[in-house]
Amino acid sequence: MTEFLLYERNENIEWITLNNPQKLNSLYRSTVRELGSHLREISTDEQLATVIITGMGEKSFCAGMNVDEFNGLTPQSARELMEELKELLQIVRTMPQAVIVAINGYCIGAAMELAMAADLRIASKNAMFAMPEINLGIPSVLDSVLLQQHVGLSLAKEMLLIGESVSVDRINDYGFINKVVELGNLRDEAEAYARRISENDRKTVATQKQLFETWQNSSLDIAIKDSIDQFALSFTTDVPQKRLNEFHASKKK
Repeated sequence: MTEFLLYERNENIEWITLNNPQKLNSLYRSTVRELGSHLREISTDEQLATVIITGMGEKSFCAGMNVDEFNGLTPQSARELMEELKELLQIVRTMPQAVIVAINGYCIGAAMELAMAADLRIASKNAMFAMPEINLGIPSVLDSVLLQQHVGLSLAKEMLLIGESVSVDRINDYGFINKVVELGNLRDEAEAYARRISENDRKTVATQKQLFETWQNSSLDIAIKDSIDQFALSFTTDVPQKRLNEFHASKKK
């Protein structure tokens, strides 16, 4: 546990809470570095199946980068800041464990990018989403490139060119959220999703995450070829046969 990040392990699930409620759980540069370092460390833990990231309190998941971090930036220091945030988001996308964000309230800027990098998104009914960087005279970057895949080009351009908030109901019309729940049920619902993922073989989950990265960054031919390769490689282990045996046994009951 540190000042702005809280860690809690519940069997094979790790909860990470952004803990800066006085500032709507906004991120400092030091928080970005620590969170990336922690995720990189736990990514090698073979006992860990799923990571859930949420925010402290009932008002905000995360208000993005604290605006004070932008004061006095030069082109070089601005690039360095974005490179650090890029590393964090890349770890979230590529770590072998599934990552779930439990969005309680505001999800703004870098928090939206974190949500897009995650595998699943569970949101409370009071959640609000915004990409307001344009109002500060800077473009939305990094995992914002995924926004049009999540919500379509029209809403993505609206969010990035105007910067106004979008309700959870509206953004969910485009399929951005896996499930919307009452705020009081958010933690239980996120953990229920985590436990369902945890029932699957850890290495198979890691392979599936790796394939998502291939599919998003490769041509169709390469993506399909890699998929076939990974399917074949799965039979170098005894996991598929064990699962098939379990399936057939359950059918006989």
